[in-house]
Amino acid sequence: MRETRPDTAGPDAGPGSPYPVRLSGKIISGFGRGSKELGIPTANIPTEGLPEFIESGIYYGWAGLQSSECGSSSDRGDAVFPMVMSVGWNPFYKNTVRSV
Repeated sequence: MRETRPDTAGPDAGPGSPYPVRLSGKIISGFGRGSKELGIPTANIPTEGLPEFIESGIYYGWAGLQSSECGSSSDRGDAVFPMVMSVGWNPFYKNTVRSV
C-alpha cells in the first residue's frame, strides 16, 4: 500500500537559515501566458531587490496581497494565500530574462 504524503514538509523544528525569506514588491506585468496556460492566477514582482542568496528554483510558502495597493475591491481586505513561486529563467519557454 502506498503511503500518504505528509501534511508538513521539512524538519519539525522549522526552516533553517536563511529561511524563511520575505520578498515584497509591486505586482508587475509578466509574459502574459501564466494564467492562461496554467488556469490559475499568477503575480509577478520585480527582480530588483531580490536577495543575492536566492537561487533559481521553485519555492513554496505563503503570499500576502494588500488590497489597497493592488486596487482590489475584494471585501477580504489583506489576504494570505498558499503559493508556489518560480525564480529564474524558464527553460520551457526559453526565457532570456530572470523573473519572479
